[in-house]
Amino acid sequence: MATSHPEASDPSSPEFQIVLKALVDIYRPILEEDLKRAGDLDALGEEARQAPPDCEAELAAAQRLLGGFPDDEVVFALLPAQARELLGPIERWRWLLLHIRCCMIFGWLVCRRPRTFRLSAYYLYRYWLCVRQAVGTPVTPGHLTELERRDLDILVAALAKAYRPFVSDQLASIDFTAGLADAVADGQIDCDEGEEEAAAVFERLMTVDTTRALLGEKAFDAHCREPWFWFYQCWCMCATRFGCCLARAKNLIDVYRCLVRYWFCLRDCFRPLTCELSGPQGCIAEVVNPAIPALVVPIHGTAAGLGFVRYVLEWSTDNIVWHAANFVYPPVPPGNTVQGNSPVTGGLLAYLDSTLLNAGTYFVRLTVYGANQTLPPCGPIIFGVFKKDVRILGVDGNFTLDSTPFDPAARFIDHVPALCTRAAGDFEASFGTCLQIWGAAFVGGCDDSQKIKRYTLDYKPGYETDCATAGWSNFWTVEFSTAAQYRDINMRTDTSVLTANWVPDCLVQVPFPPYCLLSDPKALLSPSSWSSNVGGCQLSGLYTLRLVLEDTLGNSYCDTQRVWIDNKPITALVQINAVPKCADLFVSQFALPPDCSVPWPLPVSGIAYDEYIDDTLLPLTRPNDNFDYYVVSVEKQGGPTIPIPISIPLSGPPCFHGTSRVGDPGTRCGVPTVPTVIGTLTQFDLRAVDPTCRTSLPYPVPPGFALERGECCVYIFHLTVYDRTARPCGVSHATADWPVKICNDLPPV
Repeated sequence: MATSHPEASDPSSPEFQIVLKALVDIYRPILEEDLKRAGDLDALGEEARQAPPDCEAELAAAQRLLGGFPDDEVVFALLPAQARELLGPIERWRWLLLHIRCCMIFGWLVCRRPRTFRLSAYYLYRYWLCVRQAVGTPVTPGHLTELERRDLDILVAALAKAYRPFVSDQLASIDFTAGLADAVADGQIDCDEGEEEAAAVFERLMTVDTTRALLGEKAFDAHCREPWFWFYQCWCMCATRFGCCLARAKNLIDVYRCLVRYWFCLRDCFRPLTCELSGPQGCIAEVVNPAIPALVVPIHGTAAGLGFVRYVLEWSTDNIVWHAANFVYPPVPPGNTVQGNSPVTGGLLAYLDSTLLNAGTYFVRLTVYGANQTLPPCGPIIFGVFKKDVRILGVDGNFTLDSTPFDPAARFIDHVPALCTRAAGDFEASFGTCLQIWGAAFVGGCDDSQKIKRYTLDYKPGYETDCATAGWSNFWTVEFSTAAQYRDINMRTDTSVLTANWVPDCLVQVPFPPYCLLSDPKALLSPSSWSSNVGGCQLSGLYTLRLVLEDTLGNSYCDTQRVWIDNKPITALVQINAVPKCADLFVSQFALPPDCSVPWPLPVSGIAYDEYIDDTLLPLTRPNDNFDYYVVSVEKQGGPTIPIPISIPLSGPPCFHGTSRVGDPGTRCGVPTVPTVIGTLTQFDLRAVDPTCRTSLPYPVPPGFALERGECCVYIFHLTVYDRTARPCGVSHATADWPVKICNDLPPV
């Protein structure tokens, strides 16, 4: 633990010299033995072969170094006067001295080699055994009672929570290396990197629950009400850090420095109850904390000192009304939102969860509570929370993504329902014609020197996640320049329409003529849309939309979103080829025989086709293949209309939807490319037009649709073809009709 005491290296204190001599006396025989080994290399090799390294030898080395330090006399020189007065005669707390030695050994073991969580769990187990021996309730390894096993489970779970932020930070450093090389080259990262982060693991581990599990229920209840119990926790933390420091010491100079830090760490436990806020100051950008998870602003300061109990932070936007909510106190995880329970000296007090807070100016104050006093609130500190929200969230009212909007690979989802034999499924959506882009384009919260200047929308063929690449085409720009345009009503936050234009607005309204005393021709952003069908149907395929925001300081922020654009035509053609064009259709030609128990099929031909969005991009499946279905119906002139089944299964109801393409128009984007193909759309059962046989069909035929035998009438066949593309300014279907005169020439019944 770094110290801020300028006299930290001053060896003039007699008490410090006593402790230093005792520590060096422990190291002296160890160093002398190594020096002797250096003079006899053969004996060195033989000793190494006879005593291979093992866990017990490691524990024995720790015990030799720290198992008797400090002794009953040296401990009084080590402790500050306040501690000696608080603790009283050593007979009352000898168990505590034994416990503190366990703390030092634990720190030494954990820090002497590269750590893994499993190895740390093993050392925690040995620490637990040491503490239980110190308090007089020894544990028999391999024969744990149910209660002892429960306590050990609590300790390991607590270690996992304390260890997780350390691992998360390491993973974040691996995943996000931008700027790391510069930090190393500029000297911001050196050989001291990670020392405080490692020490923070110990701090997160030292909670009330872990102390109870370490000591055991009986010992904890016996000592937790002692007036010095709070100091016991502070002392153990200092001792653990001291042991960790010694494990990394390369020579006696390092050992001396470790002792100096330990010396002042103990004295910091008795500094007066202190309340101090140090940051943030000025303009602060919120950051992501995945362990909470939330957007947060770290609050730093000091809440520590003699008799420390807890501390509480509060925030305000006006320095009048204060709120204690929205703070997450260490350790994180798990964090708590009530109060800080551990003293903090010049470190992280809590995270202000700003996820649901607005940008702007905030006041924060701190109250520190002691065992015998409560300090008045200190502060407030004043800072501005800078928020950045640059996201494409929706297209044409579709906000359903298969991942978070921050995922560059997130896709807009279209739920395709089950239809006849087609199974339901979720697929990537497609959009066409005029597109309305929704999202957020906002920066601000500190002062007017940094706010939005403009935002632009661009598109690029294919799937692209890098905003800085070439090949983008701009299709929308919104500039901010006047005071009227900078009003809150025009800020593009949350799910605002980004495809918006400046329109007139009344700035000063009155409830009488002329009703508006002051207006501005470009004062209000009004929703609009982008006509994506540029160049006919050529703008079709997988594209990436890019949103770029530039602020008044010249900074740029960007977001991308993949989207399928479909401006390809749908083709519908229907005809009756069973009789020559313009000829009458006689029922008797198809009622072979004129028996009501068998169908009288009339082929209905045509084309039901929707072009693939990009037929050069494989596979030709959804969303590239976004054909939906077609339906065929027949209308009696002046009478009712009935749907025609596309298929009639052996069991179950008829299916009135065709879910596969039929035929081919032979054109792509209106240009002939392949031969035209006419296919069969369905079979119309002519029993439907006969009043005697219409009731034999597996679907209802309404009265008035049939022809009396000997009569003729015009019937019109209708075809409608649908795809799945959302087209707010167009239609997602095509239609075709074919009239034919049908004569029921069957003999009267």
